[in-house]
Amino acid sequence: MLPRIKVLLALYVASWLVFPVMAQQNPPFQGPHCDAFTKNAEGEWVAKQDMTILGPFGPVNIKAGQPVDDEMQERLDDLCK
Repeated sequence: MLPRIKVLLALYVASWLVFPVMAQQNPPFQGPHCDAFTKNAEGEWVAKQDMTILGPFGPVNIKAGQPVDDEMQERLDDLCK
C-alpha cells in the first residue's frame, strides 16, 4: 500500500510543477497575416520584412524577400485570396 501512496504523491507533485509551465505557453498559431507577404514575379509568396513564424516543428526565421516553404505557400494561397 505504501508504494502506491508514493506513486500518487509523485504524480501530484509532478502535475503541480507541469501545469504552470503549460499555462505560460504561447497561444496556438492562428496563421500568417496576408499583409506580411507578397507574391514575387514567379508567383511565390515572399516575406515583406524579417519575421519569425511558427512552423510545424517550432519557430522559423524568414528574411525579407525570402520565399516561404511549400506548405506555407499553400496556406497563403488558401488564406490570402
